[in-house]
Amino acid sequence: MKLRPERIQDNEQTESVMDKWEPTLDIGADWSWGEDQRGECDSQDIIVNSLVKRSTASDAPLREWMGYDGRAGYREEFLLEDLRLEGRGDAGLLACSCRRLDGSNYPISSLFQCEECFGRDILCQECCLDRHKRLPLHVINKWNSRYFERMSLKDIGLHVQLGHSDMTCACPVGGHSEFLVLHVNGIHHVNVDFCGCDRQVYHRQQLMQCDWFPSTVHQPQTACTCRLLEHFLLLTWSSKISAFEYYQTLERLTDNTGIFGPKSRYSAFLRMIREYRHMSLLKRSGRGHVEHGISNLQPGELALHCPACPQPGVNLPRGWETVDPSMKFLYYLIIAMDANFRLKNRIRSSDSADPGMHTGFAYFVANQPYNAHVLQFASQKDVSTCSGFSTLAHAESKFSNGLRATGVGLCLCACHEFVHPKEWVIYKRANTIIPLLLLNIVISYNVACQWKVNLLNRMNGICFHASAHDDRCAIPHSLNLMPGVGRTDGEGIERNWAEINRVANSTKEMGPGARHDTLDDHFGHHNWRKFVGLGLSLRKKLITAVKERDRQQAAFPEFNLAVGMAYQNQWTAMVESWEADKTQPNPLTTREHGVSEADVRAHFAEQEKAAAVDGRFHRHNMSPSVFVTWGLSLEDCQRRLRFDIIGGALSSFQQTELQRRRTALLKQINRFHSVQATYTVDLENLLEQNDDGSLVEAENIIFWLPSSISALIQTSTCHDGIPSIEEGLRNAQCHDFHLIKHRNRDARGQKANTRAASVISHLDDKVKMIAEKYCTAHKCLIALQGPGAWENELRPLDAHNVWGPSEDVGSIENTSDIIGVNGHKRTRKQLAAANRRLRQGFVQVSWIWTSVGVLEDNNDINLNDALCVEWVKARAHALRWNEEVLLLKEEMRRTRAYLEWKARWWDIRAKFTVDNRPLSEGIAVYAFRQAALQRRLSVSFLQLWSTSSTTNQASQSIADEDEDTVFDDETY
Repeated sequence: MKLRPERIQDNEQTESVMDKWEPTLDIGADWSWGEDQRGECDSQDIIVNSLVKRSTASDAPLREWMGYDGRAGYREEFLLEDLRLEGRGDAGLLACSCRRLDGSNYPISSLFQCEECFGRDILCQECCLDRHKRLPLHVINKWNSRYFERMSLKDIGLHVQLGHSDMTCACPVGGHSEFLVLHVNGIHHVNVDFCGCDRQVYHRQQLMQCDWFPSTVHQPQTACTCRLLEHFLLLTWSSKISAFEYYQTLERLTDNTGIFGPKSRYSAFLRMIREYRHMSLLKRSGRGHVEHGISNLQPGELALHCPACPQPGVNLPRGWETVDPSMKFLYYLIIAMDANFRLKNRIRSSDSADPGMHTGFAYFVANQPYNAHVLQFASQKDVSTCSGFSTLAHAESKFSNGLRATGVGLCLCACHEFVHPKEWVIYKRANTIIPLLLLNIVISYNVACQWKVNLLNRMNGICFHASAHDDRCAIPHSLNLMPGVGRTDGEGIERNWAEINRVANSTKEMGPGARHDTLDDHFGHHNWRKFVGLGLSLRKKLITAVKERDRQQAAFPEFNLAVGMAYQNQWTAMVESWEADKTQPNPLTTREHGVSEADVRAHFAEQEKAAAVDGRFHRHNMSPSVFVTWGLSLEDCQRRLRFDIIGGALSSFQQTELQRRRTALLKQINRFHSVQATYTVDLENLLEQNDDGSLVEAENIIFWLPSSISALIQTSTCHDGIPSIEEGLRNAQCHDFHLIKHRNRDARGQKANTRAASVISHLDDKVKMIAEKYCTAHKCLIALQGPGAWENELRPLDAHNVWGPSEDVGSIENTSDIIGVNGHKRTRKQLAAANRRLRQGFVQVSWIWTSVGVLEDNNDINLNDALCVEWVKARAHALRWNEEVLLLKEEMRRTRAYLEWKARWWDIRAKFTVDNRPLSEGIAVYAFRQAALQRRLSVSFLQLWSTSSTTNQASQSIADEDEDTVFDDETY
């Protein structure tokens, strides 16, 4: 490796360049993702497939292998070749290549075959030992004249000499007779000879110098190859496999029958994993590159930090503290907080018997101060002033019996989803958490409305990402409306839980220290994957943000023209006043303008009471308004009955229940007709004229209310003003959309069980019924009033119009997620629908919320609240998307500044020296490799964020600096 740190730019010069840099990504209208735009930084040519396929075998390779349409396929060929390998093959006809002779001058028998070496050579014992002198962990099979049987190199006499590079020692010391080495291909018995010369090197050091990790520091009897430990860590990070499952795999690789398996070293394996994890964490954080690096360890120093978040002295420009207040949001730290009550921990072991190796120095907070904090509030009762949260309800209940911890609390940066150091806490009871005060911060927490009570005023902003709150909580805390947060969705913490929940079962039974170490390790890897993927992530976000900013900023002026300058000024003043002081009137809370059915009924009841006082009585004991209301309620009964029948095939019990309901409804209709004869002249003639003799079920009977009677005879047929009464009630029905609001706001449940799914389905049915109710009322209004100006307000209702305007004020749906809000994988149709409706920042308003009121009437004293809400949201969309673009550009600049700073940080660590020359070289080499990795990431990100000319200049600059450099990415 040839790296020259002396050619690195001066720190002040580099910082100055980083302060002024911004992305120059060319975002065209026809931009789309291609296979060559996914972040790879290689210079290989892109191979374009030919338009004409020359072979059909690649169309269905599995069918080609199996055989089809009478073709034999290749299964038999593969089977026979695999059986050939069970024997000696052609090698069985040849003598060993060494040509040695035995005492009778016959060629020495070739009996040994290695499963790991390339080819299927069969060797004599001496050749096998000689070839595997430095390959002691290969699997050997011996020919017993009938078949190959497995045996170890130890069985045929191999001794592994440690402590000398030439593997010879004048004074060897034998290791334990049952010394075991765990490797990726199984568990091996190995004859280990330690060096007993005057060099006085500890046995543990001799093992580590050959890349074997000892299980104990004194007289080790077991070791793991570092390759196996790396393999396990990568596998458990990716698949969340447990150590037990992995060790079982090693045992079965060694002997899948369990007959001749070695003695279990599972406990030693667990210990080595924890020690290796801790050592790797210290190494990656540079603790071996400073004097007393471990003893002087500071809290959070072992964590991997987010390079895009603001870090004073690292990636912030000069003068950031004195920036204009309107741009101060660029330096906010936006944190999401949440608790996960699936990560429980049973009472196993203790802190003294199982201490955490780095608790408090990575992502978890230190035990002692946290435990002291919890004890202060151990008997405090949690009271919710908002929605009822199950986590509060289950606190100090039977759900926590036998548990050391009921869950885990987490803080991460809401924009980039990096777990923040020192902010993991164990929940010993629900919602007990130690807040972390940093820079100016915005905190997203799903119970922030409770958590913020009596919180210090120095907290700049608290919001939450859950919509299961009352409007008085959801709207003031919404990320959609909060200035300075851009399009932060706050849901990254939930995606994070989906990943970590896969280790819940294995960590549930761990001791406190092992659990801390395991979770720290998983979140360190989580941060690393976010770290290396930040370039592509920010690129995608910026492309979306620029396009949507332009769209929203083009649409908002058109909205302003539609509402007029008077409303625009009035609403602007309301919004700015509310943003400055949340106690002011909330412009996003609508007042109910059309009267409800209950109001109309009350109005008619008052009129009927006044008429009775004046001595004017009606034709029947049942008043006209009660009569019409009764007819409308019977319509609702018919509607519910029809929807229940549409539900599908009915069981015998359901059929019986259906007939019972029909009979009861028919009795009600007959009673209704008996009263109706008083208020409607010639009712019997109407019924006879429309009776064709066929059987009509109760749910399909016509009631012959005024709206069903021809306008020509309506006046002469209907008495006591029942046409006007029905008109008033029908108009109220059209204005009643509460159920639609309820569906859109509350029917968001996770389909975790059948009950939740049935509830959501039931609510959807109700929405369909209320939509049908509106359509019926609208049709009746046409019959009663005829066409007119009222249709500008109450338009025909289509299916795509049935959704609310402000039900999503407190939430944002990420349309790029393949997992929907119900926890299930989205289908292509659902993804397309999500992209059409998108999320709150993209949402298009239905006419039922924009057409209420007459915009042209500037003298109308009844301000249209629903339109005001939509205007405020449109304004917020335009502002948030503009903030998002500015934030993303600043985050890109901060990321590059951090990577350059980290590279210089490692260059400084490379200068650390010790008395041992080989150790000094290893310290410098590791630091140089890490510095080169940071610079490579910086160049890679620059290629993603810049135009081709800028990229070429930067790439050439780095190439000149690191000429002939060859390195591999560090595996986290």
